[in-house]
Amino acid sequence: MYGLIGALVPVLLVGGYWLYTRNQIRQLEARNAELDTELAQIQSQIQEINAIQGQIDVVKAENAAFVSVFNEIVPWSALLQDIRDRTPARVQITTITQDAGITPASDPEATPPKAGGIAIEGVACAFDDINDFSLVLQRSPLLESSTVSIERAERQTNLLDPSVDGRCPNTPVNTPSFLVDYTIRANITDTPSSQLVDEFERKGAVGLASRLRALRETGVIE
Repeated sequence: MYGLIGALVPVLLVGGYWLYTRNQIRQLEARNAELDTELAQIQSQIQEINAIQGQIDVVKAENAAFVSVFNEIVPWSALLQDIRDRTPARVQITTITQDAGITPASDPEATPPKAGGIAIEGVACAFDDINDFSLVLQRSPLLESSTVSIERAERQTNLLDPSVDGRCPNTPVNTPSFLVDYTIRANITDTPSSQLVDEFERKGAVGLASRLRALRETGVIE
């Protein structure tokens, strides 16, 4: 009798352990299923987050492109006013045109300036007046000073007729004089427009100056 009981004890212990481990396995499998469900939900959320982040990146890129273009604008109204303010009394401007800008002669494959350049044509009372005009233009914050250059300066063949054209300022009466045709070229500055707000405002480009101030205050541009 005791021998039978002694033989059954190990069997019962094994059976109990087997039942215990089966229960543990079922619990672990149930927990595994829960984790799989949670993982699937997390992966779905990650995909949603990635999609949202992608949209954010697109908007940021669009904003950056917009700001980049906006920050390169030099309004013609401000540029023309600046040139007008710097024009000496003995110099007249007949035309101002925009061109691709000046690239170094030593590097013909150099990238043209982003904002392009300008060509100023007109007449002056003397060669010195053209030189003075060129030097004054070099001090303009809206032009690249190193690119301001006199491309052409040619004295006209006919004397100035005071009865028709008047006399050059500060020219003595009955003094014969020849006008000088000139062309001055320069590149428009590549300084970010956000750094030229005060200059734009002084030259009358108030609308652009206000927009740039607003963008700077919101942190879109520095």
